[in-house]
Amino acid sequence: MKLRILFISLLCVMSVLASSAFDPATAQEDEPQSWRLLADKTAASHDNQYLEAFGNVVLDRGNDYIRADYARYYQSTKWVFLKGNVEARFQGDFLKAEEAEFDLNTNTGWLKNGQIFMQDPHMYFEGAVLKKTGQDTYEFREATITVCDGDRPAWSIKTSRGDITVDGYAHLWTPRFQILDQPVFAAPYAVIPVKTKRQSGFLLPEIGTSDRLGITYDQPYYQVIDEEQDVTLYSHLMSNKGLMLGAEYRMVPDIHSKGIWKLDYLYDQQIEGESLYSDNVGMSRENRNRWWGRGKFDGYVGEPDWNLKFDLDMVSDQDYLREFSRGYSGFNKSRRDFLQYFGRDIEDSDSNLRINRALLSRNWGDLGFQGLLEYTQNLEYGSNNNLTNKSKADDPTLQRLPELNLHLYQTQLLSTPLTAEGSSQLASFWREYGTTGSRFDIHPIIGLPLHFEYGSIIPKAGVRSTSYFIQRFEGDDSDVDTDRSTQTRFLPDFSTSAYTEFSKIFTLNEESSIDKDAASATWLKLKHALQPRLEYDYIPYSEQEKYPYFDEADRIDAKNELTYSITNIFTMKTGRWQPALEEQGQPGLQMDFFEMARLRFEQSYSIREERRNDDTDEYPNRPFSDVLTDLTTRLSPWLYLNNKTWFSPYEGQIIEHEHSLSAYYDSLVYATFSLDFLEEIDEYLRQEQERQRIASFGGGIAINNQWSTAFLYRVDWEASTDLEKRLTLRYDHQCFSAETSWSQTDEDSRFEFRVILAQLGSLGR
Repeated sequence: MKLRILFISLLCVMSVLASSAFDPATAQEDEPQSWRLLADKTAASHDNQYLEAFGNVVLDRGNDYIRADYARYYQSTKWVFLKGNVEARFQGDFLKAEEAEFDLNTNTGWLKNGQIFMQDPHMYFEGAVLKKTGQDTYEFREATITVCDGDRPAWSIKTSRGDITVDGYAHLWTPRFQILDQPVFAAPYAVIPVKTKRQSGFLLPEIGTSDRLGITYDQPYYQVIDEEQDVTLYSHLMSNKGLMLGAEYRMVPDIHSKGIWKLDYLYDQQIEGESLYSDNVGMSRENRNRWWGRGKFDGYVGEPDWNLKFDLDMVSDQDYLREFSRGYSGFNKSRRDFLQYFGRDIEDSDSNLRINRALLSRNWGDLGFQGLLEYTQNLEYGSNNNLTNKSKADDPTLQRLPELNLHLYQTQLLSTPLTAEGSSQLASFWREYGTTGSRFDIHPIIGLPLHFEYGSIIPKAGVRSTSYFIQRFEGDDSDVDTDRSTQTRFLPDFSTSAYTEFSKIFTLNEESSIDKDAASATWLKLKHALQPRLEYDYIPYSEQEKYPYFDEADRIDAKNELTYSITNIFTMKTGRWQPALEEQGQPGLQMDFFEMARLRFEQSYSIREERRNDDTDEYPNRPFSDVLTDLTTRLSPWLYLNNKTWFSPYEGQIIEHEHSLSAYYDSLVYATFSLDFLEEIDEYLRQEQERQRIASFGGGIAINNQWSTAFLYRVDWEASTDLEKRLTLRYDHQCFSAETSWSQTDEDSRFEFRVILAQLGSLGR
C-alpha cells in the first residue's frame, strides 16, 4: 500500500497552496514538481490561518491526482481537511473517502468511510474508519478486505478491527470469511500478506482424505532469514499414521550458487510387515522411524570456473516415497522442484537405489576435469527394510569413493592433419560385500578427418589400457584371477564414419503473394535435406573374466558391426507481414524458419553375429538388427508427433514401439496419447523379452472462460490392469479458482477439492 505517498504529496500540495497566499513565485521556485489546482472557488481567511477551495477541487501532477468537493489547509498546524467525494490516485493505487483529515507534522490522520485499492497485489481495504498511526502503520475499524472486483465480491474478509504495516501484513481480529457477503466461518485472529515480496508467516494448510493415510492436515510455516535464505517448516498430521515433521531450507548466496535441502520425519503408528507394493515381494517394512532427506546444490569452489554440484537422496525404507507422494513435502513436489531449479532429476519413487553425489568439474579449452564422490543406498539391504535372506553385510552395491576423470576433447595434433582425443579415469571402488580396489583406465584416440566436396570420412583408432589394484577379493566369481592384486588389460578399437548431405528447395509460394491482412504465416519454401551416414566399429575379442568386475567398463564386448542410416530433414520457411515494422520504417515482411519433420531410418549388420558358432541350433544367426524408424514432426503449431518403431526382419513384425501424439489448440483444448509396447522375443541377443503394452490417454477442454475439465487414463493392456485414472473439473474466477479432482491407482483412492484464493494461496485437498 502506498498511502504514505498520498501524505507526502499532500504536504507538497498544501505547502504550495499556503505559500501561494503570500509569494507564489517563491513557491514555484522551491517546488519544481508543483501541483496544479483547479476549483470553482478559492478563498483565504482574513488572518491567513487557512486556505479553502470549493467545488470540483482538483489537484493533479502527471498521472496522479486528488479530487474533493471541499479542501481546507491550516498554515500554522499543517492540518488539512478534505470533504465530499474524496478521491486520489498515486502510482496506480486509489483512495476514496467521504472525509479525510491529516496532521502533516506527524503524518497521521484518518479516513471516514474510506477505501484503499492497492494495484499490486490487487487488494481492497474498506472501512468505517481508517487511521494512519505512524510512518508505515495503519489501523482500521469495521473493515472489509478482498481482492475481488465489484460491489459484491465473490469472497471477502470482514473484521472488527485490524492494522496494516506497509509492505508487510494485515493483522485481523475476529475475522469472518464471507462468500457473496454471507459469512461462512470465523476465527479469533488471522494474518494475511499485503505485498508480493517474501514474508514470514503461516501458509494456508492442505486438508484431505486418503484410504491409506486417513484424514490429513498439513500446516506449513514460512520464515524469511534474509535476502538470500529462507526456511519452511511443515507439520503434517495423518489420522492413520501420526505426525510428520519436516523442514525445507533454500539458499541463493550469489548468481552462481543455489541450494534446496529437505528433511521429513515420522514416527509411524502402523507397522505393515510385508511391503505394500507387489514389486517388493519378500521385503519387509517393520520400522516406525521413517524419514527422507534430499537436496541439491549448485555452486563453486574458489572461483566460478570450478563448478560444484551436490545431490542428496536418502530414505528410511522402500515404501516411504510411494506412500507419501502428494502434498507440500511429498515426492512429486520435490521432484518438480529439483527439475525446475537444477535441471537434475532424482530416481523414481519405486527405485530401491537412491544415488548421492558430489561432483567437482572444470574445463580449460581442450581439457576437462571431473572429480566424483558417489554413494548409492540400496534399500534391499538394512535393518529397516530388507529381503528375508539378506543383511547389510551382504550388500554388493558399488560405491565410487572417489572417481577422477580427465578428458581431452577433439583437437588438432600439432600441425599435422591428425586429431587427438581421449579420456582417463582413476576410480576407487568400495562395497560391503564383494571385491574392492582401484582402477586406472586411459583411452587415447587418434583420428584423421578427410573432407571432400561431396562428404567426409573420419577414421579413428584407439587403445584402452586398464590397470587394477585390488585391495580385497570377495565373491562367487571363480574365473577371477585372485593370485595377483595388480592386473593390466590392453584393448584396441577402431571406428570410421562417412557421411554426406544432399538437399533441394521447393518453392511453395512467392513472397509477393503474401496477404498483408492474413492472420497466420504463409509457407514460402520447403527444404528437404537428405543425410546418409555409414559407421563401422571394431573391438577384438578379449578374455576379460579373469579381471575383477566393478562396472560395465570391465567387460567390453567384442564388436564388428556396420551401421547405416539415412536422415530426412524438412525445414519450412514462412513469411508474415508485420504492419508495426513497416510503420517504423523497417521491412514489413518477417521471415521465420522451423523444422517441420525429421525422419531417420537406421539398421546395423553384425559381422561377429554372422560368424557366431555357439548355440546356433537353438538360436540361429541373426546378423541384421531391427530397423529403427525415428520420426519427430510438427505438422502445424498445434500438432506434434514423436515416434520410434523397431521392425524385426526375422519376425516380420514391429517388436517395439514408443509413440506419443500431442495436439493443442490455443488454450481451449489439448489431447495426448502415448503407447509403449514390446513383443515377446527369444533370440540370442534378447533372450526371453516379455510382452508389454502400456497406453496413456489424456486431454482437457476449456468449456468457457471460467470452466475447464481434464482427464488422464493409464492402462496396462497386457495385464488388463488400470494403472491410473484421474478426472478434474476446474472453475476460474477473477479472484479465486476452485478445483475438484478424483483419482484412483493400485495403491490409493483420493477425492480432492481445492480452493485457490488470489494473493492468499490454496485451501483444501
